[in-house]
Amino acid sequence: MTTLVTDEVLAMIGHTVTYVAPEPLGPAAIRYFAIAVGSDPDRWVDEAPPTLVCETNQLTGIDRPDGDGYLGHVWSLPFPVPVTMIRGGNDYRFHRPVRPADRITTAWRLEAVDEHVDRTGEPLAVVTAEARYRDADGEALATNVETLIYRPAGNDPGRGSRPGRAAGLSRARDGAHRSANAGGRSAAPLRDRATSAGRPVQVGERLPDLVRRVELFDLVAYGAATWDWHRLHYDPDRAARAGLAQPVVDGQLFGGLLAEQVMRALDRDDRLIRLHFRNRRPVFPGSELRCEAEVTEADDAGFVIAQSVMVDGQTVVDQAGAVVRYGLTRVRARP
Repeated sequence: MTTLVTDEVLAMIGHTVTYVAPEPLGPAAIRYFAIAVGSDPDRWVDEAPPTLVCETNQLTGIDRPDGDGYLGHVWSLPFPVPVTMIRGGNDYRFHRPVRPADRITTAWRLEAVDEHVDRTGEPLAVVTAEARYRDADGEALATNVETLIYRPAGNDPGRGSRPGRAAGLSRARDGAHRSANAGGRSAAPLRDRATSAGRPVQVGERLPDLVRRVELFDLVAYGAATWDWHRLHYDPDRAARAGLAQPVVDGQLFGGLLAEQVMRALDRDDRLIRLHFRNRRPVFPGSELRCEAEVTEADDAGFVIAQSVMVDGQTVVDQAGAVVRYGLTRVRARP
């Protein structure tokens, strides 16, 4: 069996890269991203949707895409054989809202490289990296812990037109919980924002499902909004060379959609302070995504949500969830 994690690869642990955005984020970038994830752009005038800072390649300042059309940060790891990469998932933490005038510095650090095998015995290199985002004054904006999965080229999952086999990791890594909706839909629904103002959220309440059919033009729009022009997300020939039946949905789009599901249920001054998710299967254009969410913990400070994304009854994103902190308006409105 091929070993991907060599001493040369392990020597990259601790490597850091820093990018200073060449311009402020800007209101147009915020508006375009909001539209791409199905949010109300008029809500995002003074600040950006939470996940934008973690998903846009605008911040790198790279002005020449690579051979695949990609403008984002890449870890050029010295694997002994050609590999392909898929996104395993992300864990975002938000310290303060990002504003249009923010000029952002991003510091990436390669945290860990581990070797696993998939269910067929093929090797996988699981890479963990962390990005820290700060404004021009050094104030912390957000952090992004990203999991990337590398496998030998030609062994990609998802050759069919429907979601394929899992990426090969065990069903539960890092002890993250699954969505409470996986076993049924019996929980009471969370009332919409207009009726929920000032009241505490209760364990067992459901957020309204977010349902969205994703077509190829949606992938193009999201790619443009995040400055991610990678050909895997729109070019059938490039997808075929990677062993995929058609272009694949960018794994980070799920972060934008899960955040949007949460934001629709919040009061204006409530804050999303954490969002995390794991990608289980590739998803292709023409799929109807159903984001499901249920409150699993709640107290006077806020609440915790377990989430998942389904396609045709199959879970494509799990071990997902969010943490919300109440705003002062809701706290003061309680008896």
